[in-house]
Amino acid sequence: MVMHAKSGDDLEIMGVMQGYPVGDTMYVLDVIALPEVGTETRIGTSEAGIEYMMARKDEGEEVHRPENIVGWYHSHPGYGCWLSGIDVKTQQLKQMAEDPALAIVIDPKMTMSAGKVEIGVFRTYTDDYAEKLQ
Repeated sequence: MVMHAKSGDDLEIMGVMQGYPVGDTMYVLDVIALPEVGTETRIGTSEAGIEYMMARKDEGEEVHRPENIVGWYHSHPGYGCWLSGIDVKTQQLKQMAEDPALAIVIDPKMTMSAGKVEIGVFRTYTDDYAEKLQ
């Protein structure tokens, strides 16, 4: 993820994570770096990116790596690890469709200047969160 984020330089990149949950722990075993090119502040998924992701997932299954997609990641080059309003909505939709799911944000610029990985891992509150607590 970090190398992929660094490769985008000033532009956002994105990918998905493969793994599995055990109890309250999510194990991420691999990533699929999507061939998407964003702007300095936005990234989205194209039809070609989705086809690429599915082809890579199928290839994994052929070599006995059948892990599911457990979340997505993207970069915020130079402006920190947080979820924008669009990111929050994307994560909410992901959690509604395929929970549990993680969102990860990496800042490759801060990673390089600080000498340590600047990363944030997120989940969002779903609309039925309060009901689940009762």
